[in-house]
Amino acid sequence: MSIRLRLLFSYIAMILVPVLFAVISALLIALLFKGDLKEIRNIYMSPGHHHESSLSKENQLWVSVYRQSIQNPGILQDQSYIKQLDGKLKKFGITLAVRKDHRFLYLSPDLRTLDVEDLPAFGNSGEVDPLTRIDKQLLSLKQMDFYFPDKSEGSLFFVKDASHLVSFVRSFFPWLFISLIVILVLTNGLLTYFVSRSIIRPIKELQKAAAQIKEGNLNNKIAVKSKDELGQLAQGFEEMRFRLKESIELQVAYEDNRKELIANISHDLKTPITTIKGYIEGIRDGVANNPDKMERYLHTIYTKAVDLDHMIDELFLYSKLDLNRVPFHFEPIEFDEYLEDYVEELRFDLEVKEVEITLQIEDNGNYQIMADREQIKRVITNIVDNSLKYMDKEKKRITMLLSTAGSNLLFEMKDNGPGIKEENLPLVFDRFYRADLARGTEKGGSGLGLAIAKRIIEGHKGSIWAESIKGEGTSIFFALKKGGDLNEQDSDY
Repeated sequence: MSIRLRLLFSYIAMILVPVLFAVISALLIALLFKGDLKEIRNIYMSPGHHHESSLSKENQLWVSVYRQSIQNPGILQDQSYIKQLDGKLKKFGITLAVRKDHRFLYLSPDLRTLDVEDLPAFGNSGEVDPLTRIDKQLLSLKQMDFYFPDKSEGSLFFVKDASHLVSFVRSFFPWLFISLIVILVLTNGLLTYFVSRSIIRPIKELQKAAAQIKEGNLNNKIAVKSKDELGQLAQGFEEMRFRLKESIELQVAYEDNRKELIANISHDLKTPITTIKGYIEGIRDGVANNPDKMERYLHTIYTKAVDLDHMIDELFLYSKLDLNRVPFHFEPIEFDEYLEDYVEELRFDLEVKEVEITLQIEDNGNYQIMADREQIKRVITNIVDNSLKYMDKEKKRITMLLSTAGSNLLFEMKDNGPGIKEENLPLVFDRFYRADLARGTEKGGSGLGLAIAKRIIEGHKGSIWAESIKGEGTSIFFALKKGGDLNEQDSDY
């Protein structure tokens, strides 16, 4: 429930509860004087409008007497009928007096102290239950006027002692007033308490959460306990906390990666530089004292400088890929034909290293893709170079397979190298990772080849992964969308 509705309902309740209590109190007071609800209704309506079966016995007797006063008023002069009627009325605590003109025709024994002058004059029967104090006694009167057959004025008085009602009302009214005040206070207090608690408590929790966020504690989850405006605010705070925590964790991860990158770069650059320095010092100290040794030293220095230059180039490329600053020039490529040309070119270089390479292409496949020709070549070259570095078999083999998988083409390059442990497979595409876990560069390479390949494939909206069996070899896969699935927005990575 929204806060607006909650406040509206509380205000309505604050008004309705006292009004309802006042109405109930008025009904209780009326019942004290009238007996029951039916009697209250019947007093204000003509007896002819009701069926006797629906009236109380007292009212039925009243209606019967009323009819007699109209249809047969002479019977009200019959003392035996009047005494019998008086006996019936006493069962309801009512006594009877019959007045003719200015004298009593009948006076109940319980009313012997009543004087005819104390009663209301003829014509006052319209008054409802007037209270009259007679001889220090409070009486409730009902008066019924009629005419005797001789046209003289007649009145029936139904008298009830009201002193016990007065005493009860006198004791009841203070309690009624106190109860009304208590109910008003409790109603307003409880409604104010519950409504304010439902608003103040969430605000305090949000204050506490905001203080924790200010102090840098982003681990405490903010509980959303309602769907009202405060619940929506709490949900917003929780989303802010979660995203802020993600942002800080990402910044920490970037900082750790930066430190790790600097450490790895320093380590991998130090080895060739140290080698170059050593050979140069050997030349300066005269260790290379003949032309052959001098040539060998210079060749080593040049080789290490080339390796160093290649490492710096790959590091520069990886940094640009990591910052999404390498533009990709996509064009339609028939990848099967492209791969055939690449393998034919590669086969010439691998014959010198005595590496057998084969290509298998699944027939009847659609291998057209949108790709950057040079960057895809770099991907395959890096995969092949990485495989050649770790070849440990006497007879080295590389197999390339091309097939389709739904809307993707699937490339696989499989070697017969030493394989990679299963727990290390997710790490082979990390920068500076080497399968032998050696930090040295004696096998060549920068440790960035597969990391660069992964970045390029991801820039083509593809995926790349590795599968391996220890001792039997490793397979590197990548999948690319077929056809023109890359749009112009993807032209810059």
